[in-house]
This record gives sequence, C-alpha cells and structure tokens, in this order.
Amino acid sequence: MKPSQRQQLLQIVEALCEGLATSDDVARLEQLVLADPDARRLYVEAMALHGELFWDAAGAGSTDSIPTAIAATIQSSESPGPSAASAARGTADHKSWKNRTQKPLDWSPLDWSQHRRLLQGAFGTAALLILIAFGLPRENRSVPEDPVGVVAAVIENSVSGNSMGDGVPRGTPVMATTAPTTRSPATAATVIPEITLPPISQPVNQQEPWVEPTPLARVDVEIVPKTDSEMVRFINTELRRLQDAAQVKPVARAGDAEWVRRVYLDLAGRIPTLQESEVFLKETHPEKRSLLVDSLLASSGFAHHQATVWTNLLVGRSRDMEIRRESLLGWLSRQFRDNRPWQETVEGLLAAEGTVESGPANFLLAHLNNQAVPATAIASRILLCQQVQCVQCHQHPTVKGWEQSDFWELNAFFQQTKIRESVVLDPVSKRKTATRELVNEQEFGPTYYETLRGVMMVAYPRYAGVEVMAPTSTPLRNQLADLLFTGSRPQVARAFVNRTWAQLFGYGFTIPLDDMGPQTPVSHPELLEQLTAAFVASDYDVKRLVRWICLSDAYHLDSQLPKVRNADAPEQGDLPLFSRMYVKPLTAEQLYDSLRIAAGGSGEMLLSSQVLTDRELWLDQFYTAVETEENGEESTFDGTLPQALAMINGSLVENAVDLEKNPMLRDVLKTRGLSESDRIRQLSLAALSRYPSPAELTEIREMFRWTVKQRMDRNIPVQVAMAEGLKDVYWAYLNSSEFALNH
Repeated sequence: MKPSQRQQLLQIVEALCEGLATSDDVARLEQLVLADPDARRLYVEAMALHGELFWDAAGAGSTDSIPTAIAATIQSSESPGPSAASAARGTADHKSWKNRTQKPLDWSPLDWSQHRRLLQGAFGTAALLILIAFGLPRENRSVPEDPVGVVAAVIENSVSGNSMGDGVPRGTPVMATTAPTTRSPATAATVIPEITLPPISQPVNQQEPWVEPTPLARVDVEIVPKTDSEMVRFINTELRRLQDAAQVKPVARAGDAEWVRRVYLDLAGRIPTLQESEVFLKETHPEKRSLLVDSLLASSGFAHHQATVWTNLLVGRSRDMEIRRESLLGWLSRQFRDNRPWQETVEGLLAAEGTVESGPANFLLAHLNNQAVPATAIASRILLCQQVQCVQCHQHPTVKGWEQSDFWELNAFFQQTKIRESVVLDPVSKRKTATRELVNEQEFGPTYYETLRGVMMVAYPRYAGVEVMAPTSTPLRNQLADLLFTGSRPQVARAFVNRTWAQLFGYGFTIPLDDMGPQTPVSHPELLEQLTAAFVASDYDVKRLVRWICLSDAYHLDSQLPKVRNADAPEQGDLPLFSRMYVKPLTAEQLYDSLRIAAGGSGEMLLSSQVLTDRELWLDQFYTAVETEENGEESTFDGTLPQALAMINGSLVENAVDLEKNPMLRDVLKTRGLSESDRIRQLSLAALSRYPSPAELTEIREMFRWTVKQRMDRNIPVQVAMAEGLKDVYWAYLNSSEFALNH
C-alpha cells in the first residue's frame, strides 16, 4: 500500500466519522479497501479507534431516536452495545466525581444533532463493511464473515471504566465542551494505534470472538541473596531449558579473539589495543575470561562507557538543547565508577535541582517543556521501559487498565517543578550569561487534561496505587522517586535488567525493548524475574548484574549462524532464545573510540577532556534535534552516505593510516626482522583483534605484492611502495564491515 493511499484512506475515514464524507469519498474508500488487504486491515484498525471515541460520545445522550438500522447493528454485535458501555463509564465518572472535593464547572451532554451526525458516520461504516463482506466472491474475501461484530469486539475490549481495579477513581470530570473534539486529517496517521487483530485474510470463528492478547503474568520467584556462581548457573539453566523446549541447539563457544573484542566493546566501549589483544591471546590461565571481566568492570573505561550509554538515552546526542551534556556525563561516570546503587542514580535524576552545572539536573532541564509532557514520556520509557505516551490523548487501544489518566497522573509529579531563567554577570569579564535553573515551587495542585470526548479532567499525582492529594514538605519528584522503588521487584529494576541484557546481547527479553507493558510477551519470564529479584537483593549493584550476564554461557557463544536455520531469529521479529551471540552494529561512540585506538591511542587517552570534546564535535555531524513529544533527534549514522564518507576519507581513518600520527602503525612497518606476513598479521590484530585466516592471508599477500609492483613501475622506491601497500591493507581492514560490527 503506497503512503499516499494510506494517507488518503485515513483522511476519508476521518471525514466519514465526522459525517463530512461525500459520495465520492465513500466510493474511493470502497475502491481502496477492495483492492488491497493491507488497506482493509488499516481500515478496521482505524475504525476500531474511531468506534471507541464516537460510540462513547453517542451514548452520552438518549438512544430513543437512534435509527432502527443502527440499533439493530448494535444489538447484533458480539459485544455489549455502546449505550451500555457509555452508561457504565458515566456511572464511574459520577462515582469518581463524588470522591473529589472539586465541583464541575459544566456538564452539558451532546445534543441530538451531534449524535445524528456521528451515528450516520457509523452507519455508513457498518454498511461499507457489510458491502465488502458480501460483495466479494467467497474465495477472495479478505474480511471476517461478521466484520461489524469484530469491530464491536475490538471496541469493547479497548474500552474500560475509569477505575484501575484498585477501587480508586481515575480522574474527575471538570468541564464538558459543547461539541466533540475533532482532529484534522493531516494528523490522522499519527494517532492510529497498532491494534492486534486476527488475520483479515481468514474468516473469524463467531464462537470465539477476538480478544486482547493475554499478558504473561509476573512469575513468583524466591527472593533470596544468591552468590555469583549460583546466579550464573541459574542463567545457564533457564536459557538452556527454553532452548531445549524449542528444539534449538546453541552454537559453539566463541574463540578467544572474537570474545576479547566483544567484551572490550561491551564493557569499555572500544576495541582492545594491539598489546591488549596479544596479551589475552597468549594468556593460558583457565579463568582468564572472568579475570578480564573483573578487570574491565573495575576500569574507568567501563564507567565512562556506561555513562555514555545512559547520557544518550536520557538527553540524546544532539548539542542543540540548552543543557550541558558533559556535566551529566561526568556525574554518571562517577556514579558508575563508584558503583553507586541504581536506585540512588534514578533518585538523583528525578529529584535533581540546580543549573546545567549540576550533572543530574540536565535530564529534566532538557525535557521540562510543553507542560512536562516530554519529561513524563521519556522518564517512563527510559527508566521504566513503558511507553505511556500513547495514552496521553486516549485510552490504550490494546492494553486494559492503561488509561489516559495514567499519563497525566504521572505528569502531575512534575508540575511542581519549573525552570527559572536568569542572567548572571561575570565580575571579571563583565559578560552577561543566561542561565537556566531547575527549582521546586511551593505551589501544589493537580494537572488538567482533555479527553477525546471534549471533557476536561483533573489528575492528582499518583503511582503504584499511592495518590498525593495534599501538599507535603517533600517535593513531588522526591516522592515519585521513592514510589518507583516500592515492592520487592519494582518495574524500574525490571527495566534496568532488560536494558542491561539488551546492551550485552543486542536483544532484551521483550521486543520492543522499551515497551514492557502487559501486551508485550516476555521471552524468558522466569529469568527476568529472578534477575530482577537478585538485582534488588544486591542493593541495585550494577557491576554485579553485568558480571552475572558476562559470565553466562550464552555470552561466550559464537556469532556465526548455525548451518541449519532454527527458530532463534529475533531479527525476523521472533522472541530471542540466545542460542548464539547476535551481531550488533557499533554505536557512533564505539566507532569513534575504536578508530582512536586503531590510530595508536590508549584507553586512558580516550578519557582526556580534549578527546571527549573532539568526540562530541565529531558526533554532531550525525545527529540533529527535532521537536517532538519526546524531544527526539534525527540520525544519519545508520549506514548512510555521511557515515560511509567519514570512514572512507574522514580524518579519523586518515590519522590511523598516517605513519607520522600512528605510532603503532609506524612500529609495525619499521620493526626489523618481520616478514610481510607478520606485518599483515599485526595489522589484522590491531584492527579486528584476530589474526587472518590462511586463505585470507594468501589473498592479501597477493594483492599487496601487486600494489607494490604497480608503485615500483612508477619509479617509487621499494621501501616507500611497501609502506604505502601496508597502509592500504590497514585502511581496508578499518573499512571492512567486520570492523563496524560487534559480534
């Protein structure tokens, strides 16, 4: 389905539901839906959302004069009619009303002219579905036998009352507008949610109507402190149990060369130096891998790499925002270096105050705009791995219990925080500098939001079943930080375990990683819960969690695909089984730092202020901030032409193959007693942390000798020709796909 056709279909659906569709629109919609199965699926999904909105609105008034055809359609669907759903919701609304001290400003139901327009749109929709169902030949039908019933079932399953099931009312109506909220067709594509429907190409069994995917329940595990060896053994046992159940056999153990490059990239954010690779490959100690893991976890490189990962998650890479990324990076580096509990780090981020000079304050200074909507969405997605931004404007289309009020109740915790802007005069330079400061105000109050039915609602700060109704001496953000860590296995801990696992394996326990809602299956629920429980019992020990994962058998597996393809294919959308190490592209920071290492640098050198500044400037060419509800950014660092040009003739690669600027390369080329094969082997080890295979070495030697001869034919001295040829070999290694991947 072409994007233009998709947009046109959504616009016509919008007009149809608003009662503005012309006969030509309906004819065009019929043409689109009949011609393409994807169009039919999109049509049903779009109408499911609009059905929830407009049927609820229609049910607000009397149903006495609903047209007979529409009433029959409602009663014939498999789910309760819209009037019943609306009546239930209205009852919940009024119960919630009585539990509040505020009184409504206005409550005016929709008049019949609005009902009629909405119902006419719904009738046209039902008629079109019936036309599709019975107008196509039976062997070519791509919709269910009773599409109206399916849509009704979808609507009913996506509508729930105003209660989260804990007996506490969710939101209080404040004011109803005199007309339903409308949206322009231009924005229709951005509000259609992903709804899991049965395959439209097959008839639906009317005895078994479609229902929401059943979420996997949290697994009860015994929460007891465990030793590192016990945790590693549990990881191995649990992974192997599910692999056996899927009849998937793990691949062979990775060789030392592959593994040492992997662990340096994962824990230090860079490839090992030539000397580090040589030392590890020559080491014969039986526990050399676990010893290297411990050494890297204790290094400054681990702290800096972890800080880089989380700085990018929290504020992105773009330098367009009015913050100081280096302050946040430095604070996070100290947190990871000292192995401070993850609970302390999260509390520091959420409860921070001060200017950009204060590291943790930069998180909210970057996102406390637009009524703290970005701060709410990002804090939930990054720290909790839960995407609540979809319920900002409407109830979640596929998850019961996730309502619009959930977003705004979380948002209310940030309403007490403001950004104070001022101008500071430097007493020495006499220059005026604008400053931004994160402060907590004494004012306390709820936040207000509007539903799709045009009803103004009020939300008080609420999380984990605890609602703050009155001001206290503790700022709201501090209270939120405390509430996040209530219970034996809080979601914030589960999210960190999921992110850490994904950082090391390329895939987490859920796909997508940051959507751990009840609608998302978990690949290894027992393992996730046990790791979470052990992480909490360890007082949120980050390094210990990483050590458990890095010492597991799965982390030591080869990255080669098995000769016989099996069910372990997360790149195709399946849940991962971790029977092999999945290949991961290097991040921009990993590539930059690895090129500096390939140019003869050291791990200590990468932490210097000058190199860090140079890295920020280099990254700036690939990332641009964009104004979205989550303050997103656009990237050209994903295999595009700018990245390719940076590798082919960028300054980093040029420095790496420059004899004057790369002491490692100079030593390899000028050391006496080395054969050309020895020199090629050294270059391969420096770039890829491995020696070339015999076949690879033979081909490279032939190419090397050919290039040397070509240069000598142009009267270039033999020593210069050989040096230039070896530089070409090193350039080729650095520009290989193997260098750009972590495997």
